[in-house]
Amino acid sequence: MVPLTRTVRIEVPTRTLAARATTLDRLLRLATARGASALYLTSQARPYLRIDGDIRVLDGEPPLTSAEIEAAVLALLPEKSREPVRRGEPTEWVADLADIGRMRCTTFRDYRGFGAQFQMVSARPASAEQLGLVREIQALATETDGLVLVAAPRASGKSTLVAALVDLINSRRSEHVVTLERQIRLVHENRQSLISQREMGGTVEEVVGLAQAALRENPDVLVVDDLRTKEMFQLALDAAGSGLLVLASVTAASATSALERLVDLVPADRRAAIRAALAETLRGVVAQVLLRKTGGGRLAARELLLNTPAVSGLIADGQMARLRLALESGRTHGMIPLTDALVAFVQSGAVDVREAYRKTDDRDALVELLKRQGVDTSFAERLA
Repeated sequence: MVPLTRTVRIEVPTRTLAARATTLDRLLRLATARGASALYLTSQARPYLRIDGDIRVLDGEPPLTSAEIEAAVLALLPEKSREPVRRGEPTEWVADLADIGRMRCTTFRDYRGFGAQFQMVSARPASAEQLGLVREIQALATETDGLVLVAAPRASGKSTLVAALVDLINSRRSEHVVTLERQIRLVHENRQSLISQREMGGTVEEVVGLAQAALRENPDVLVVDDLRTKEMFQLALDAAGSGLLVLASVTAASATSALERLVDLVPADRRAAIRAALAETLRGVVAQVLLRKTGGGRLAARELLLNTPAVSGLIADGQMARLRLALESGRTHGMIPLTDALVAFVQSGAVDVREAYRKTDDRDALVELLKRQGVDTSFAERLA
């Protein structure tokens, strides 16, 4: 896997940023004050913010020229780090700005000219209580070995959820934790556990080499950001089978689709062996989707699949399509189908029924459960 663009990573001292009163500094403070998760600057356009998942123009601000945006970005960078920007290369860095916090910054050029994006990042992980994680999900952080998967669509909080599980381990257990992340966004301070966070990038071979080197350090817990290659999936399975607890994220909309995606990574002639290993090592899958709240803001609906003997047997036999039925019948074991969480939000009025319908990956099951709960589903017939 070869990156399509060159990435330059720069750590900017806080005092350097705080001392510069730039246009960008002012815009970032406005973005933070309005609760934005990102600020977008594109040439010949007014600044835009992302608030609660939606893109909104920053009212009262004039359009910015390419030269203005580039000058504002360069003003935040030390002289030695400016040359890649001047050459027009895509750049990326993490900065800590006084009274604003940590942000991930990227620059680019489109047909209009210079542009930049600034994503606000929490410096510390949210706790399990802040995220509202139920007892059964928190219990996955008490596992001493095996594989725990966190699944969600793109930009739906996978990193936040994984970080909360790591935070649980850090607050309750004395373990050696190594995290392999594409980009460190949330920083864990050592408490009960010793946590070493590393960034991984480059070719598949380089990423696997970094992971293998980490395993030679004898960690108790390995955290892998976004399993998306067969090599890293195999490494995670092997580590989980050797006595480590492995927490890994997968880009997928449900627990079932996460497992299907991982198995599909490997060649067909090896899938039976992979399914057997997965059936043996898996401890659980947490899947999450973010929904727009009726009154504004967003909230998370979560699905929980636990590796009961019935689930393990279905995985080993390759009967992934029947895992939905196992979820439905597994409520007594603490499992949570995503449809249950969505319907609960609809019934409470927290989420509009159309939003729940839009975010589910099993619309027929959702509509059936809504009908059983007396919720009007005529909208689904109009959309069919």
